[in-house]
Amino acid sequence: MTKLKEIELMNETTIAYLKKIGVDSQRNEIIKQILKDEACFFKMNREDAYIILKDVGISNKIEEIYTGLISKEEYYYLQQSGKIHDYDELKIKYDSYNENELFKKKN
Repeated sequence: MTKLKEIELMNETTIAYLKKIGVDSQRNEIIKQILKDEACFFKMNREDAYIILKDVGISNKIEEIYTGLISKEEYYYLQQSGKIHDYDELKIKYDSYNENELFKKKN
């Protein structure tokens, strides 16, 4: 979740900077609304995610950052906190985490 908060902060900074220099910040305002959904990166395709990451100022290690945002750990965290549900329309989805079956032997 930390990475998403950092991305939100970068976007806020970009919006403030664009406003200060008199440039339209509407695109980043839209990104701000998208980022309010903590599961947003699971709901969009890779190309759209890369566009958002570039628009907020990320130019290095985009693949690494994107991979962290859509990791299994992040997915299960969002699922456990009630921000991702089985009925959500997700582009990236992992098998549901069931702690009762965690140590069962698989054939």
